[in-house]
Amino acid sequence: MKKAVLSLILAASIVMTAGCGDGKTVEPTQNSESADPGIFVKKVENMTDDFITGIDISSFTALRDSGVKYYDYDGNELDDQGFFDFLNECGVNYVRLRVWNDPKDEDGHVYGGGNCDLENAKKIGQLATKAGMRILIDFHYSDFWADPGKQTAPKAWADMKTDDKAEALKEFTKESLQYLIDNGVDVGMVQIGNETNNGLCGETDFYSMCKLFRAGSEAVRSVSEDILVAVHFANPEKHFSQYVEKLDQYEVDYDVFASSYYPYWHGTLENLQNELESIAKTYNKKVMVAETSYVYTLEDGDGCGNTQNEADLEVDAFNFDISPQGQADSVRAVVDTVSSIDGGIGVFYWEPAWLPVQVFELGKEGSTQILAQNKSIWEEKGSGWATGYASEYDKDVRSYGGGGAVVENEAWFDFHGHPLASARMYADMREGAEGVLAMTGVTTEAVTAKPGEDIELPEKVNVRYNDGSEKELEVAWDETALDAAKEAGIGEYEIDGVVTDGDSEMAVTIQLAIKADNLLENPGFEDGKEAWEVTTECNSKDVSIMKHSDCRTGEWCMKFWYESDFEFKVEQTLTLDKGTYAFDGYIHGGDSKSGDEFVLYCINGDETIEESTKVTAWREYKHPVIDKIEVKEDGTEVIFGARVKASAGCWGAWDDFTLQKVE
Repeated sequence: MKKAVLSLILAASIVMTAGCGDGKTVEPTQNSESADPGIFVKKVENMTDDFITGIDISSFTALRDSGVKYYDYDGNELDDQGFFDFLNECGVNYVRLRVWNDPKDEDGHVYGGGNCDLENAKKIGQLATKAGMRILIDFHYSDFWADPGKQTAPKAWADMKTDDKAEALKEFTKESLQYLIDNGVDVGMVQIGNETNNGLCGETDFYSMCKLFRAGSEAVRSVSEDILVAVHFANPEKHFSQYVEKLDQYEVDYDVFASSYYPYWHGTLENLQNELESIAKTYNKKVMVAETSYVYTLEDGDGCGNTQNEADLEVDAFNFDISPQGQADSVRAVVDTVSSIDGGIGVFYWEPAWLPVQVFELGKEGSTQILAQNKSIWEEKGSGWATGYASEYDKDVRSYGGGGAVVENEAWFDFHGHPLASARMYADMREGAEGVLAMTGVTTEAVTAKPGEDIELPEKVNVRYNDGSEKELEVAWDETALDAAKEAGIGEYEIDGVVTDGDSEMAVTIQLAIKADNLLENPGFEDGKEAWEVTTECNSKDVSIMKHSDCRTGEWCMKFWYESDFEFKVEQTLTLDKGTYAFDGYIHGGDSKSGDEFVLYCINGDETIEESTKVTAWREYKHPVIDKIEVKEDGTEVIFGARVKASAGCWGAWDDFTLQKVE
């Protein structure tokens, strides 16, 4: 069964607000001085005074060097120290700082991502310490990003054997930590590696990884017995038992097991609690969430793509409204979960101040120039995700279409640096807070109809409010737009409407799809290979219809990856009656090279019709369509398929094909 598509209606946390449906977003309205109408935050009863309410703000120095400004709730511009004092007033008591060994090339060109070397950690650490916050040092043991997808050893350690690397790691950790302490940085915790599910510092087998874990831990203990040692893993939805068992088997000395938890990707909070609770009880460890975040808008602020955007509404989990209220609700739920665990010590929000260096608005006068200036600043100052120089070290690094902030829509500040109401969520969680009651969202189910049949849109919708309450309200739909859609026939439409509560209104948009039956058998592969034929010379486990997490919907898709150049096609043959047909499908993927081919096609007698597309990134779905396929006689056999001719290492998946008779 394919997953039902739900329509998320998104709105700002203000009394007069707007929204739309099924993956469409209207930007939360922001005051030019401060987006602060107040939000509702229920007190977290289990939070102790020493519970960590932290942030990772490693990009701060590079952003300030790029001209980014921040303000308080009264509209006053903040200097560096004032900014950290403001964060502390908002309830932040811990700052996490990533450290890369040598994030630049031999000519001194920075890799970006905040240029997070030891000097950067010292500068930010001093500011945070002076503001009364403690510091977590997150050693990646790499020269750039380390995560489940890559754990590249620093350039200087690249040719070392494991034992030599362990010794180098130990000395680097010890010297770096002592340097920070000597310079007045109040280090309370050290993380040995970042999201180390699949490796650490170039080592991928757990025996070797644990040598490095032990070396890092020994270094911390030699500097101070009072500093907590943490290990860090991602993907709690895939379970942590395999990692903690190995850590225990190979006698790794650590205090804290840290998990990343991004609600879009990492499963339920119930599962997170079960995973961390089991570790705390079984191994007598402290546990925490080292990274979490949530969007308050899906708009882009700098002309560079973001990690979460409108396309992700169809495939990722958005469990709360996309607004400052929803952002606070999401983080509060994580804090409540961790604080309820015996041994749960804290939560860190990832990069709440990574903002555009200049605000970009597509189509606005001067936007082309602003985007060019942004790219120049990112490249020079390293204040975006990655500069062009980074690819020399990390050939697979993603630029997100320009190398910009990529998470500015998950920040605690609007694109101009004014704090959202959610910026003080941590303080509010300790005492509770009430704001102005406002509609924040509506959940409706998309409507599907066949040509010519009566179409009834829902008379009422369930409206959510920022205090957590819900109410059914009548909706007034645009009947003119609905009649026009009926007249036009097959297609996808957005029908606007309005809900009213007292003096407040919210705009609503629902998706209407008028479509004929899907004539393909097993169109989304949920019945495995049934009705489809895959032709390839590749190993079937790498290029095949399979159960996989990369599916657009459901659990099965036509997945592909191969270690050398490869080709394949997947197709289905149908016997059709005379008429006009339309065929489409979805594909996503990455690491393609010039000359690679991704083609949707149909073979109708002597005629072959093709529609080429491309792959750009994980879950950035392309939707090729072939319309007006003319079948001239009843009983005609037509082949429908997709093919790929790609370079080694290219990956992706086809999914959700549709064939409709349109005339």
